[in-house]
Amino acid sequence: MSDHSLLCLNTETNVKNQRKIIMGFRRYCGFMFVYLLISVIPTCTYSQNIKVRVRLDTNIIQLGDLVNMNIEIEKPRGSQVIFPKFTDTLTSDIEIIEKGKLDSILLKDNKILLKQTLKLTLFDTGMFFIPPLVFVYHSDNYTDSILSTPDLFLVLSFPVDSANTIRDIKGIYKVPIGFREIYPFILIFLGMVIISLLIWYIIKKKKQNEPIIFRAKPIDPPDVVALRELDRLKSEKLWQQGKVKEYYSGISDILRVYIEGRFGIAAPEQTSDEILTGIRETVHNNKDYDRLKSVLRLADLVKFAKANPEPDENVEQFENACRFVLNTRHQQYEESMNFAIPNEGEKEKAEN
Repeated sequence: MSDHSLLCLNTETNVKNQRKIIMGFRRYCGFMFVYLLISVIPTCTYSQNIKVRVRLDTNIIQLGDLVNMNIEIEKPRGSQVIFPKFTDTLTSDIEIIEKGKLDSILLKDNKILLKQTLKLTLFDTGMFFIPPLVFVYHSDNYTDSILSTPDLFLVLSFPVDSANTIRDIKGIYKVPIGFREIYPFILIFLGMVIISLLIWYIIKKKKQNEPIIFRAKPIDPPDVVALRELDRLKSEKLWQQGKVKEYYSGISDILRVYIEGRFGIAAPEQTSDEILTGIRETVHNNKDYDRLKSVLRLADLVKFAKANPEPDENVEQFENACRFVLNTRHQQYEESMNFAIPNEGEKEKAEN
């Protein structure tokens, strides 16, 4: 666009603005004449008790700027003032951007001040007229309409710089990236890492011929646990060291745990007599019952009566405990007979 075109554009814009200013000023003068004519007509004395003030923050703005229109009404207490219903526009040209909350303040002389603010804007240039606002006033049985003072304001356009050439459109503004934008990518990355680790784990387990999912270790049956513990007790050689009480306490505890797991009897919490009474109907072999009875009775004598059995008797009671476990378990294994039962050579050694 040449300088001549810019000059013509500025001239045309100025002419249009001048016409709008003249038209707005004529309209303002006409409304002011009507307003003054109404104000000199005698009205009821009730209207003298109310004051209406409508003022703009400024009467000159630039295109697209905002201006506040402050509405203040001073009225007697007990009376009622109805504000006009404001929509999105005040006139066909003036738009209402925001409607403030209606506040009330108690003044002296038993009066109340009502306040409300409207935020206005225009998207055209020139002088624009604000017509009077109509407020309805009620007091007792009296009703009246009160008009605010009309006003106008000037909207200026942006000056066109004809000295400089027309500039190109500005580039795209880069908005900084926030956490909300990168959050989905973080989740995707973590998901890919987890899937990669899972694939690596599966391949590793297959190469090593190991199960992918860990399985719980099977629980040994009560008889296996009891025989293992008896073998451990034998290897400790407690009675050979003079620890007879610990030796018989160990045998008694091992048998009690075995009875609880094998027959479902709460043997660890019961006395020897209670255990023998409860297991009498379960163990049908009298020899096995007698072996258990012999071990528990002697263990009680050692623990509570401080009895001191002979070495061969210590070996015999250990053999009775092992025989009782082997003969009362679910399945019979001949190869387990020599698991913890001492042989004849050990008996002769114990006697010596």
